[in-house]
Amino acid sequence: MDDVPPDIPSNIAPDINWQVKVLSRVSSTQDIVNLAAQDGDPEGYVVQALQQASGRGRHGNQWQSPMGNIYMSVLLRPECKVSRAGEFAFVVAVALYEALRGYIDETKHNITLKWPNDILVNGLKISGILLESHIKEEKMTGLVIGIGVNILTPPESAISLQDVSKEQVFVNKVRDKILLELDNAYAQWKKEGFAPFRERWLGHAHGIGQAMTARLPNVSYDGVFNGLTEDGSLILKMPDGVEKIITSGDVHFGGAE
Repeated sequence: MDDVPPDIPSNIAPDINWQVKVLSRVSSTQDIVNLAAQDGDPEGYVVQALQQASGRGRHGNQWQSPMGNIYMSVLLRPECKVSRAGEFAFVVAVALYEALRGYIDETKHNITLKWPNDILVNGLKISGILLESHIKEEKMTGLVIGIGVNILTPPESAISLQDVSKEQVFVNKVRDKILLELDNAYAQWKKEGFAPFRERWLGHAHGIGQAMTARLPNVSYDGVFNGLTEDGSLILKMPDGVEKIITSGDVHFGGAE
C-alpha cells in the first residue's frame, strides 16, 4: 500500500477538522477507518483510495473499484443512541445529492434517492453509501461512513458523473464538495434532528407511489412504495391495503436500477 501525496481540501467549512489521507490501493477504506475508530482517532478522519482490492457494499456485496472514481470512508462520532444510526443513510444521501446536482443539468437528467442508501441518475446507480457503527453501552461511539461515487469509470449497468456532467469532472474536487456538504448536513442534523432530512429525502425519492418488491433475507413482499415512517423505515402498501413497515432490505422497481 503506497501513500500518494495528500491533496488536503482547502475550501471546506471549518465545523469538522477533516484529515484526509489519500492512498493508491487498499483492501478497503472501510477496514482502515474502522480500525482508526477503534484506536480512538478523532471525528473527521478520512481515507480515500484510488483503487480498492476488496471494496464492499451493504450485506458484504462486492463494490467494484477501478481507477477514476471516489472510494472513501469518513469517521464521525455523533453523540446519540445507536437506534439513530440509520438516520445517517438519509443525511449522507441528501449531502451527496447536493454535492452532485451542481454538476448535472437537471432539465436533462433525473437525480433520485433510492431507499435506503443509493443515488441514481436516470434510474442508474451513480453512488452508494455503507454505514458501520461502533457501539458501547447502547450508545454510538463512532460511525464509519463509506461513500462510493462513479466519477469516470462506472460498473456495468451503472452511470458516471462524467456521463451527465455539464463540465469536466475532477475526482478530488468532487470529494471536496461532498465533504463540504456532509459537514453542512451534519451540523444541521445536530441542530435540527432527522425530520428535515426525511422531508428533503422524500422530495427526491425514487419510486414513490410505484409498485416495488422489498427483498428481505428470507422473504420478499410486493406492494407500492408509500413513503417513510418518522424514523426512515419504508412503508409498503400491500395489495390488501395493509401497510407493512420495512426496516431493512433491498428494494427493486424493475428495470436497470
